[in-house]
Amino acid sequence: MPNKITEYGDGNWNWRTTSPFSQAIEIGDQIFISGQQALTEGGELVAPNDIAGQTRCVFENMKAVLERAGLDLSDLVRLNTYYVFDGADEDATEYWEAMTRVRLEYFPDPGPAATAVRIKGMPYQGQLIQIEGIALRGAARHNRKRLMPGGSWDWSIAVPLSQGWEVGDRIYVGGQISADEKGVSVHVGDLSAQTRAIYDFIERVLKEGGGSFDDIAHLKLCVKHNSTEADGTSFLDRILDVTKEYVGENGPVVTCFGVDLLYPGLDLEIDAMAFKSNHQRMTLGPAGSKVHDGYFSDSIRASDEIWVGGQVAQSDAGEVMAPGDIREQARIVFQRLRDVLALSDASLDDIVKMNLFFSANGEDVKEELHAAMAIWEEMAPNAHPSMTPVRAYELSQPGLLIQADCIAMTSI
Repeated sequence: MPNKITEYGDGNWNWRTTSPFSQAIEIGDQIFISGQQALTEGGELVAPNDIAGQTRCVFENMKAVLERAGLDLSDLVRLNTYYVFDGADEDATEYWEAMTRVRLEYFPDPGPAATAVRIKGMPYQGQLIQIEGIALRGAARHNRKRLMPGGSWDWSIAVPLSQGWEVGDRIYVGGQISADEKGVSVHVGDLSAQTRAIYDFIERVLKEGGGSFDDIAHLKLCVKHNSTEADGTSFLDRILDVTKEYVGENGPVVTCFGVDLLYPGLDLEIDAMAFKSNHQRMTLGPAGSKVHDGYFSDSIRASDEIWVGGQVAQSDAGEVMAPGDIREQARIVFQRLRDVLALSDASLDDIVKMNLFFSANGEDVKEELHAAMAIWEEMAPNAHPSMTPVRAYELSQPGLLIQADCIAMTSI
């Protein structure tokens, strides 16, 4: 386990079951904050089905975590928002703006690089929003550079969010979409053109931070769910094909999952993490999975950080393993994390941040979440990373019930 690590767990909201995860992990100059829920210390839901009340609650919970570390919201460099909206697509932007008017009460100016996507659900029924983030402290906090390249898209309402931040050799790139300077979707109906527009925006952010596509360690692909092109190609397959044009062979690690998008006509949103230092790219070997086909790495090590892409329960032939069994799929996924980290002489105990993506048909995923928590505690009893659970519309292949990615650190 890395040294100089602090786990924050008590005195804030709580799960409805015993949890092996921390509210936040502080290591070096970064604090990795778990997905903040609209729950009380006793695990009770706050303001059921009230997006404004729950938005205020999750930000207050994040403030409390940061205050215990001696920080505040102005120290955030990345913020990810996951929200639920069951209305018509044409009403989604208005809903987001109502949610964001509350968020504006909390956003610092300048604000973090941010990604916000509409997901299928939360761990518990009635939850509408959760947020997670990365905050900086010390010299890194004071020496960071905001990245706002000219010619980028903009939000539909004025917000102080940032397109990216350069912090030493790190570049945090916020979620990029195919939109214009007024937040209006462009290239509607042309998935390949939307994907290329997004990578052009990512490249602008990287260049302003002194980086390039070769520096990307992690890509998070948020893809409009249950969608195919006219020739039957899934949206994810097409996006991965275009991605390969930009990253080349042995590229970054990738996490992908199905969502709905903010503005009508959008088919995807992508954010990125890059390092201008040398990369060590690791792979477990050839596999049949579409995101582990030789183009994308299983892990990348840079600046003492190890980023592991989304791992799923698939065989080398690309077949779903343990179909219908969330506990066994979770065990396989965590074993894959263990095997990938071992390539860098790391272990599950070195994980500081983990994301769990669930795909389930019920009203919520609390049983799946609690089952995954139990398996994690069994396999890694000494590991208490920060964690964010996301209920996606779908994962990369039907039958997959859980996906996990992570960040690990072995020295500081």
